[in-house]
Amino acid sequence: MKTAEIREKFLQFFESKGHLRLPSFSVVPQDDPTLLFINAGMTPLKPYFLGKKPVFPGHEGEWYRVTTCQKSVRTGDIENVGRTNRHQTVFEMLGNFSFGDYFKKEAIEWAWEFLTDPKWLGLDPTRIYVTIYKDDDEAFEHWTRVGVPPEKIHRFDADENFWPQNAPTKGPNGPCGPCSEIYYDRGPAFGSDTWADYYETRESNRFVELWNLVFPQYDRKDGGVLEPLPKPNIDTGMGLARVAMVLQDVTDFYETDEFQPLIAKIVELTGISYEGPSSVAHRVIAEHARAVTFILSDGVHFSNTGRGYVVRRLLRRAVRFGYLLGLREPFMYRLAEVVAQVMGGVYPELKENLEGVQKQIKIEEEQFLRTLESGIKRLDAMLANLKPGDTLAGRDAFTLYDTYGFPLDLTIEIASEHGVQVDTEGFEQALEEQQERARAAAAFSKELFKRSNEALAALAADYGGTKFVGYESLEAQAQVKLLLVGEQTIEEAPAGTEVQVVLDRTPFYAEGGGQVGDAGVLEWEGGWARVSTTQKNPDGIFLHIARVEEGTLKAGSTVRALVDMHRRDTEKNHTATHLLHAALRAVLGSHVQQKGSYVGPDRLRFDFSQFEPIAPRDLARIELLVNRWIQADFPVSYTYKPLEEARKEGAMALFGEKYGDVVRVVSVEGAIDNVTSKELCGGCHVRRTGEIGAFVIVAEESVAAGVRRIEALTGTGATQYVREMLDRLGGLSRELGTTPEHLLERVNKLQDELKAREKEIEKLKLDLARAQLGGSAAGISLKEANGYRYLAVKLEGLEAGALRGAADELLDRHQADLVAVGSGQHLVVKVSKKALERGLDAGAVMKKLSAVAGGRGGGRGALAQGGGFDLEKAFGALEQVLE
Repeated sequence: MKTAEIREKFLQFFESKGHLRLPSFSVVPQDDPTLLFINAGMTPLKPYFLGKKPVFPGHEGEWYRVTTCQKSVRTGDIENVGRTNRHQTVFEMLGNFSFGDYFKKEAIEWAWEFLTDPKWLGLDPTRIYVTIYKDDDEAFEHWTRVGVPPEKIHRFDADENFWPQNAPTKGPNGPCGPCSEIYYDRGPAFGSDTWADYYETRESNRFVELWNLVFPQYDRKDGGVLEPLPKPNIDTGMGLARVAMVLQDVTDFYETDEFQPLIAKIVELTGISYEGPSSVAHRVIAEHARAVTFILSDGVHFSNTGRGYVVRRLLRRAVRFGYLLGLREPFMYRLAEVVAQVMGGVYPELKENLEGVQKQIKIEEEQFLRTLESGIKRLDAMLANLKPGDTLAGRDAFTLYDTYGFPLDLTIEIASEHGVQVDTEGFEQALEEQQERARAAAAFSKELFKRSNEALAALAADYGGTKFVGYESLEAQAQVKLLLVGEQTIEEAPAGTEVQVVLDRTPFYAEGGGQVGDAGVLEWEGGWARVSTTQKNPDGIFLHIARVEEGTLKAGSTVRALVDMHRRDTEKNHTATHLLHAALRAVLGSHVQQKGSYVGPDRLRFDFSQFEPIAPRDLARIELLVNRWIQADFPVSYTYKPLEEARKEGAMALFGEKYGDVVRVVSVEGAIDNVTSKELCGGCHVRRTGEIGAFVIVAEESVAAGVRRIEALTGTGATQYVREMLDRLGGLSRELGTTPEHLLERVNKLQDELKAREKEIEKLKLDLARAQLGGSAAGISLKEANGYRYLAVKLEGLEAGALRGAADELLDRHQADLVAVGSGQHLVVKVSKKALERGLDAGAVMKKLSAVAGGRGGGRGALAQGGGFDLEKAFGALEQVLE
């Protein structure tokens, strides 16, 4: 019975018993901050167990019986996934639930009917066993009544058959109750243990738990008091993969019909066959591919915290195992498509979100593969000096983590494959020391800031913050309220002094919201100072970072503050970022959110949420939309409004900004294609969009997983950039003997010619290999060791591809069990099908040769290859390796 059929039968069965069928909830809990993920079928239904009326959108009335197949995530034992037959991170939980309606009698009768009736699953009733809570005589009575012999019912304590586990003695307070687990005997083919053995060991591959019926019938109070609930509930969970495993009579869930397409794709990508439980890498990749696809499809993104960290850890573990199978390019994103094909019918979000999920995965894979390469090389160097039984120092593991971003769990996993332990306590100590240094540095910096700002705090208390008058004017008369040099307050600053100047009012914009601080000059009778930038402290006091060029600047004096005219260029770029933001959302979608920005006089930079590169056509549309706003010469206005009112009007809030109760709203008074721009912003802007002049995008790139960056120019800078690009285009066209209009055609032709010559070179290399095999290598005779016939051949001027072809030809020509073919420092080892069946493994041979002949290689089964070898030593060691 296919997994999809089992799922459908279960839901149909309970619909026939008056249950409402609900689709799976997202794996991301709604309104439950205590959970990272939905971890059981009942989890999203908790409010209804606690008394909330069971009303569901799209379904009339109240439903006290519900059935679901719920996607669930459990990540407590990630390291065991792939190594055992039981552990999964993402699984499907079949469940039927009663909110104070039916109880044990119906739950047990229906479970028995569904499992044993030939109309449904048709399992052999004589092979069903049950466990119950030690004092649950009611469950015992119902089980024996439906036909389970008493000797097939085990009673266990609250550590095994109570939910939550040990609730009577340990809590927590709240709804709880006994449970009853249903097991199926798969027969002696899966183990020689008996049901009596299970009672002693609680471990078995033969007796598989299929279903857990939970009977929440008590309200636990302080002191372990169990008060009967006025309306007891039913909460059951049956693992779909386990049922499929039993009905399909396979060893484990990796061999069921939903996992086999994934395994087959992994075999296709790696060229390495799946050998069942011993193929841990295949199993890890398949399981984690499913988990990552499910979680991302429900809206989670890769990150360094929370859910995003969990899914990142799953992906990286799978990529690491793919690396062991020889995969050096992103591959997990391809498996996401298989997951969607297999399971998208019942979970449509897998297909609907596939494109975005694949793009996220590929970006994350590319980044981690770079980390993996550098980290593995460093770790290998560390492990080379250790032998099995040794311990890798915690500080070395921390160096990998701190310098290379190499996760500790991967260090432990790789080290364990060499028989080496990792000093995790030493790692934690090194991590704590680094954190302590960071805290100490932060404390010092805060103390220094505190001392230097005592005068600023007093000034803020007396006068409030600096009054900013720079929205409308670039100059103002102002009084010097304070002069600071480092942490010291001074009364006057002679020529040559670097000083922080505090004015009572200023036209200088202080750095914030992505916009750079203004530069300019301060003038007074007999002197002047150059302002390099302007900053603002938390009390709203502006600090003009200046150098006195002539005369002496005195506290209390009056100055003329003049902002550099480059501010006008900054204003163009700032307004352009607002237009760009609106254009991005219009063209790409409302998922675009600002993640950071830089606005200066020279350029603008805008970071935003997006999981794929922007297509050239879309980039052109975005650029055109901004330029149409500019050409329309719309007025740009600003008003002050209550924050909530501004948000209701649709004003966009900017990344990293903190807003007060009243906010400044900057609006472009006009729409292009019904697209408008309105944002909360304290920055400086043009009066009309036409002042921007022109807008050109000069770069679009990734800066982090799921975050893209656009850099652009406006005004004169944009015009100069276009002129430079046209000049380069013309020069390149002349070099290639064509015109700018035909440049792409010319480049494509040259690329075709290059590819044709590369193919010709590859053919010549193969011809060279064949020529050598027919010449000097033809006389080489087979050798034998440990019952294996082998051949070692050194060729000249060949790379890995040609060497693999030569190895195939030698295997066929000489009927050898193993062939080692090398050229330069390259080495290829191939094993015949018969030798493979006898247990000879090319990867194992390559590993041994690496130990004696240097180099590094990998592979498994019939093929292994590598580089950096001393071929004479490698060939000389073959006999010893085979022995």
